[in-house]
Amino acid sequence: MQTGNQNNVVTIRELGRQGDGIADTADGAVYVPFTLAGEEVALAPISANREKKQARGRNRRAGKSRASNPARRRNPAQILVPSPNRIEACCKHFTSCGGCQLQHFERQAYLRWKQELVSSALGRERIDCDIEPVLAFGPHARRRAVFTAFSNVSGISLGFLKRDSHHITNIEECPVLVEEIASRLDDFRDLSAILCGRNRKIKISVLACANGLDIAVESEKPVEQKSILQAIEFAGSHSFARLSLDGEVLIETRRPVLDYGFASVTPPPNGFVQAVAAAEAVMADLVSGHLGGCRSVADLFCGHGTFALRLAMNSTVYAAEASESAISALDQAWRGTGSALKHITTERRDLYRRPMNAAELKKIEGVVFDPPRAGAQEQAQELANSGVAKIAAVSCNPVTLARDLGILIEGGYQLKSVTPIDQFIYTPHVEAVALLER
Repeated sequence: MQTGNQNNVVTIRELGRQGDGIADTADGAVYVPFTLAGEEVALAPISANREKKQARGRNRRAGKSRASNPARRRNPAQILVPSPNRIEACCKHFTSCGGCQLQHFERQAYLRWKQELVSSALGRERIDCDIEPVLAFGPHARRRAVFTAFSNVSGISLGFLKRDSHHITNIEECPVLVEEIASRLDDFRDLSAILCGRNRKIKISVLACANGLDIAVESEKPVEQKSILQAIEFAGSHSFARLSLDGEVLIETRRPVLDYGFASVTPPPNGFVQAVAAAEAVMADLVSGHLGGCRSVADLFCGHGTFALRLAMNSTVYAAEASESAISALDQAWRGTGSALKHITTERRDLYRRPMNAAELKKIEGVVFDPPRAGAQEQAQELANSGVAKIAAVSCNPVTLARDLGILIEGGYQLKSVTPIDQFIYTPHVEAVALLER
């Protein structure tokens, strides 16, 4: 067996929260991507130019975590002693594409590690609770993707950004995406050729709806009218449900819809949608099962109605969200059901600046909140002072979820269950649904 330069040989102690292996060296911990715990690894040498960049990076990033600092990251030159949990990656773009970090991790060991991410976050807040097994979903399940495209003299590159880079990995396949998206990469590349122009970068968000693809393009520079007209013609001839540019709908051949129980929602262009439909359904079932007996429910950070429209089958719902377009989509979807659902009251509201307070919560029996990664600290404090009987906390960040749960538990709530959900396969991201009772 080759041993490499002994000065650059390290043993991976554990995986960090971002999925990088952590190894100890004389200069401190280093983060080694695409490695696993227990592996012996020869590190790639660092060029003189990279050393200078890293020195500058250390100064710029003072105060940030080591995991976010490329100066502390070292690429592996060779895996000398592999882990028994190492497997072959399923995509030829793995390690060059920044979309996936953990395709080399055996499935069951990978899921145990994700469960540990949640239990460790709770443990740091001294929360004692049995964590449910991770609910997992296979590849070819993600219905939403955000591609980056760039045009230069060599042609169009379309794909995902490399890690810690502005360079694009020009992809030919993607095993995480649903077939409706993965099979049409060439169409997105052709659309990019129309809208990119020369030396221009655009982002293309693609959502596979129940009745076709919803395409939302964001351009860093204004697009010429001639190119816009060509893009409209292209979208129509290629049966896209909708094409929008910088938030403005260019063509809608049919209203793109997502089905939420009895309701059909048309999401706003480039609006937030749960990435995997089956994962969304599981989260909705957990929330609805917990709050189903409540006569009145508040859905906070409601988006365009992922939970509210399902909860309204049994409860009156107050739904609050900062995005005007999302609230409008929810309201239209509710009205479109006629009398099939109970009443939903919607309000555009910044719950960070103006959380729903304890007095407003007096008539509410159950609450679900699903905030961005920053969590809902202010709202959790108000809930802790309220008499709400049941709470469902949905989160994409175990660290802020644990903080918010700690506030609720201190306020008198009992944590009944925590269910991790692996919605973003091959990545370190993990969702969770926590259920509490007063």
